[in-house]
Amino acid sequence: MMPSSVYESFFHTSPQALIIATPEGGIMQANQAACDLFGYTEASLQNLGSNYILESDEQSIRQLLNGGAPGRSVEVGATGIKKNGERFQVKIVSSAGRAQDGRELACLMLSPVPDRQSQEQKLKDLLEDTKQLHQKEEDSRRLLESAVNSVTDGFFITDKDWTIVFFNKAAEQILQRNERDIIGKNFWTTFPDMEILKEGVDYDTLVTKNKAIRFREFFPQYKVWADISVYPSDKNFFVYIKDVTEVRTLRILEKLEREVLEMNARPDSVLEDTLCFYLKQVEELHSGMICSVLRLAGNRLYNWASPSLPEAYYKAINGAQIGENTGSCGTAAYIREKVVVTDIATDPRWANYRELADMAGVKSCWSFPIIDSHNQVMGTFAIYYRKVKSPTKEEEYTLNRVKNLLTVIIENHLSVEAVKLTNRNYDMVARATNDAIWDWDLETGNVLRSGQGLEIFFGYDLKEAASEEGFWNKRVHPDDLQSLLDDQAKILADPSQLYWEDEYRFMKKDGQYAYVFDRGYIIRDENGIATRVLGATRDITERKKSEALLLELNTRLKQRADELAASNVELERFAYIASHDMQEPLRMITSFLQLFKKKYEDQIDETAEQYIHFAMDGADRMKKLIMDLLEYSRVGSNKDNFSEVDTNVLLKEVVNVFMGRIDEMKATVVVGDLPSVTANRIQIFQLFQNLLGNALKYHSGQSPLIEINGKEEATHYLFSVKDNGIGIKPIFFEKIFVLFQRLHHKNEYSGTGIGLSICKKIVERHGGKIWVESEPGKGSCFYFTISKSAADYR
Repeated sequence: MMPSSVYESFFHTSPQALIIATPEGGIMQANQAACDLFGYTEASLQNLGSNYILESDEQSIRQLLNGGAPGRSVEVGATGIKKNGERFQVKIVSSAGRAQDGRELACLMLSPVPDRQSQEQKLKDLLEDTKQLHQKEEDSRRLLESAVNSVTDGFFITDKDWTIVFFNKAAEQILQRNERDIIGKNFWTTFPDMEILKEGVDYDTLVTKNKAIRFREFFPQYKVWADISVYPSDKNFFVYIKDVTEVRTLRILEKLEREVLEMNARPDSVLEDTLCFYLKQVEELHSGMICSVLRLAGNRLYNWASPSLPEAYYKAINGAQIGENTGSCGTAAYIREKVVVTDIATDPRWANYRELADMAGVKSCWSFPIIDSHNQVMGTFAIYYRKVKSPTKEEEYTLNRVKNLLTVIIENHLSVEAVKLTNRNYDMVARATNDAIWDWDLETGNVLRSGQGLEIFFGYDLKEAASEEGFWNKRVHPDDLQSLLDDQAKILADPSQLYWEDEYRFMKKDGQYAYVFDRGYIIRDENGIATRVLGATRDITERKKSEALLLELNTRLKQRADELAASNVELERFAYIASHDMQEPLRMITSFLQLFKKKYEDQIDETAEQYIHFAMDGADRMKKLIMDLLEYSRVGSNKDNFSEVDTNVLLKEVVNVFMGRIDEMKATVVVGDLPSVTANRIQIFQLFQNLLGNALKYHSGQSPLIEINGKEEATHYLFSVKDNGIGIKPIFFEKIFVLFQRLHHKNEYSGTGIGLSICKKIVERHGGKIWVESEPGKGSCFYFTISKSAADYR
């Protein structure tokens, strides 16, 4: 039998309203639920009694309080009255009992009974709550479905028979199937190529032991590497598919990049081998890809590495010029931008190379320019496919990484090549210029000598020079050392000086002294203090010998020139005196012959008269020859009389001299716009006079037409005198300018053969030259130049 304390505990903690009452209506006890129902405390209820809080007919109340027969209960309906006066329907179940002292008691259990209107409202509220709950469940389902579809990992659910019940968007993309086409279908039937997973993974653990499994697999039909996790439940399989293709590619690329950088860093590495290895590995990442790298040199492309292209193809494009519409690579290198040609057969940039593409079997080509840190194009990186194709996102990522690494290793290689070339050039220049290179650290006093100049030109080994303190100064000639040191110290102490140089004598290994020229560039700190000198020592012994010899020759030449000048003066004086003195006896001979002829004219016969004519004619020609010879000797005597000469005015004067002959011969003289020159006016007058006189003399019988022109050129003035005369054979072009050279008998054309010689001498005195262009019967054109530089005048 349970202790009374248990009943007491149950009575007071029961959520059901309980009251213990006497048959007279008094309330002995009321639990908390009853107090809450009516709004009173237990003490208040005990004071009030049941009649105050319950209202019903008298008989029902009597039955209620008597509790009915033992072992049975009485149920009646009544109206409850709350403390606030509110009335409500209540159902009361009463059972009879006795207290310990024997008194009869009734235990009342009260349950509020809602009215119909209240029940309908509560039903409505319940329906509304149910509807909202259903909507929330639907919203949650949609939210969950949206969340599952938004994740990048594939996710699908099957039942235990592998019937697909859910398939998210990522799974659709990875497995290339639409959810609406596969929901309700068996997974293995829908994806028969997946049957292999039953053999290759721990399928038994999943199905038999109902434990989760996880594995990584490559699916060639979907071109994807995936991490797959399968979680079983009582009714379903939950499958997660994570595409790790990019991650795996990234790791492969990173490993490959490390290998390539290590290869490139080796001292014996060959760039072409490194490039071929790299491109072959990249091709394995993307099935069907063919890679090529071309080098740009002189606006032409040359093959660097094309491991998978036919040899005939890359040989055919070797040396191709870059520019617009020169294939993918030629265009990319020219415009300095990526060029993607998805279909070679239709792209205009491949119009001139389609036959080559057909020969190689390639149908698409994408090319990236490889540009160095100085923004110069080094070459191109090209990708070919044997099908019409555009780059995928994954390929774009791979190719950009490859292009970046190619830029690094190629620029590094070219930089190393440039350094090696510079070193080779430096060494060759040192050899070619007879230089011994040195680097003097002024702070430590150490001198570092490099190259082979010291040994080649002075006989000393570099190690020998480095091991001996004061090596260089000990071998400077004693007479030159102090001056060398003083000048050196003075220059180094002056912050404004950047170079030191000196000439002195230096003893070679064989004991002979060589003349050397030493020159160094001075490096100074921020305070102008010299800290280092870089320089070169040159053996100038041969130059010194040449200078001494040249000085001796110049002395001799000056002496000889003075002698020639004195001789020329004497010759000019002799020519003048001789010509003057020779004219006197010629005048006497001519005079006496004229007197003889006049006095004995009636006594001499025809033969004697002819003899007298010959003698007088000979004397006259001798006089002309002497006068021309005198004029020729005078050309160089007034060489310092140079001034500004307006040749337009001068030609008018020359034409006026010949005006009588011009009118007589009905000749035409056309003078163009001539430039002004700095010259000896008398000699230029004589020059034009001789040329114009010859043009009038050597006419062909028709009216002479003479054209005189001139123009200014870069270093000289060019003049021409053209006629329509008899012309000259080419074999005589040089002969006509030689003294006393005549091409015709004196009976045909008069003259002594000195005129053109005088012209040549005048032109040469003015730093120019004279020549003729002619053809017999078609006239002649004489050209001559006059230098603009007074230094050319003689």
